[in-house]
Amino acid sequence: MKEIFALLKSHRSIRKYKPEPIPDDLLENILISARQAPTSSNIQAYSIIVVKDKEKKAKLAHLCGDQSYVASCPVFLAICPDLHRLQQVCELRGYKSNDRFIEMFIVAVVDAALVAQNILVASEASGLGVCMIGGIRNNPGQVCDLLKLPERVFPLMGICLGYPDHDPMVKPRLPDDVVIHREEYSDNNFAKLIKEYDSLIKATGLYDGPKRKVSSPDGREIPDDDYSWSEHTSRRVASTDPIALRDHMRRFLLDREFGLE
Repeated sequence: MKEIFALLKSHRSIRKYKPEPIPDDLLENILISARQAPTSSNIQAYSIIVVKDKEKKAKLAHLCGDQSYVASCPVFLAICPDLHRLQQVCELRGYKSNDRFIEMFIVAVVDAALVAQNILVASEASGLGVCMIGGIRNNPGQVCDLLKLPERVFPLMGICLGYPDHDPMVKPRLPDDVVIHREEYSDNNFAKLIKEYDSLIKATGLYDGPKRKVSSPDGREIPDDDYSWSEHTSRRVASTDPIALRDHMRRFLLDREFGLE
């Protein structure tokens, strides 16, 4: 048990990979293990696209926001909520799929996310490094075209896999008392705890340097020594940048025939 707890507590995103390939049997074991993740009513509403082709990874790297590690990792996985397969199952049995409500969409997203987490844990337990890629939703239509995803399937996240070629820090998480609530939700000491967390993150140097900072949506300027997690995160959440907001996603999902009623 101690080894499992230590593994889960040691996660960090790996963005530099050795050129060494991932053995096929290891990758197969990771994928099989991942597919034993919990799934609502055993409907298994997800698909995994395994990408090793260098040219395809290079295209995906560009579509994901020019993230070079998408191209350099030995294996890239696209994790996709999949209602297309369930529609086919209904047709096989002579039913009309009734997936216009948002609940089925949520089920598929949760199924896919649970599988992704199993992939992360199984990979890190095998000595691989992992980086989750939300940028796959920057240009979801083009990703769908590249991976030939049918309607009712979309790329929720990408996963870079490979043997680590650097040793980044483990980022401290928010204080337990901010995230974990006993019996009922509580905001007690919220400002104090966030201030303490800001100090902790500031000491790591995580947001040092202009390239690590997010532009303020209202143009405000603050001293560098006041820029930490709360400023970085509030700027991200308050952003009006269409790219950051991915304001195309609702129309994209409707066009892919996902029900959001």
